[in-house]
Amino acid sequence: MALSDNELIYEFNHGNKHAFTELIERYQHKVYNSTYRMLGNHEDALDMAQESFIRVYKNLNKFQVKSSFSTWLFRITTNICRDELRKRQRRLKTYDLEENKDEENIRQNLEDTGDPEKVFIKNELSETIQKKVDQLPPEQKIVFVLREFEGFSYSEITDILEISCGTVKSRLSRARRFLRDDLNKIYKNGGLI
Repeated sequence: MALSDNELIYEFNHGNKHAFTELIERYQHKVYNSTYRMLGNHEDALDMAQESFIRVYKNLNKFQVKSSFSTWLFRITTNICRDELRKRQRRLKTYDLEENKDEENIRQNLEDTGDPEKVFIKNELSETIQKKVDQLPPEQKIVFVLREFEGFSYSEITDILEISCGTVKSRLSRARRFLRDDLNKIYKNGGLI
């Protein structure tokens, strides 16, 4: 029987370093996906995901069970990404979306669908959506990623970002409106497929 997050934290804080490895394995994909969606490229996403786990490791003895471990982890991850996005804005540096099409993902998609054209369309749509998400202001982008890609509830996002539920809903509404309007323009102009 698998230990709960809190049990793993207890084990880690009492000398069982393997317990932290289990926590990483449990959350590494979700953390990477969040950082990728917020930052838009593979290398930065890996760096920020690693930084998230380093900070968790250093501070796990301070974790209090007031919120769930996943909420605390994503609060740390979101803050790291938010800081990175702010640094980018200050430098006024743009970055290109790196295509995340390694051979294994393409092979898996082909196995799942059996249709190379569907895989191509799916990848094109995914890239277009990611490019549009990257254009959102950081505060809207973070809320959008947590809700739409990671599936957190409004309450969980409120806890992660330490903002009111009304602010979460407002930022999410503005992000959705921007994306909907922008993607509608692309489709009307025949820009996607």
